[in-house]
Amino acid sequence: MVGILLIVAAILVPTCGLVSALSVYGVRRYVLRSKQQEAHQALPVFANAVVKCAEAHGGLPKTSTPVPASLADVSGRKYQSTANEWRGDSTLSCTGFAMQGAQYFQYQWVLDTLTSGHVQAAADLDGDGAIESQFRLPVDCVQDRCAMGAAVQAQR
Repeated sequence: MVGILLIVAAILVPTCGLVSALSVYGVRRYVLRSKQQEAHQALPVFANAVVKCAEAHGGLPKTSTPVPASLADVSGRKYQSTANEWRGDSTLSCTGFAMQGAQYFQYQWVLDTLTSGHVQAAADLDGDGAIESQFRLPVDCVQDRCAMGAAVQAQR
């Protein structure tokens, strides 16, 4: 009887450890992807707002200030931006884009050339001081017609 219990324990304990480790890994991936979903939803809205601004003013706007100003403000936590952060910059004001709720990412429009640029979102989701989640969506103009890219791109 004792021998059977030892065999069962020898099999059950490592199996439980393995299942626990896989569960922790799966939950961490799920939480990371759910936080990253914020950027995947916000960037197309932001890029579309830049396109409308560009068409209304005859060209792409200059590079905006990032919101929040420091990436440390979203390092491992959510940040609640204010309306003044989105209206205080002429480019952001032109787009009319603003995050309404708390955010995990720092957002910015970056003008690359006179006819192209990108909206970007960067985050340090685990608070370790390194950016591990960065996404961008390009905006390009040809003959006074602007359009955003087809998909949000992950940056490495």
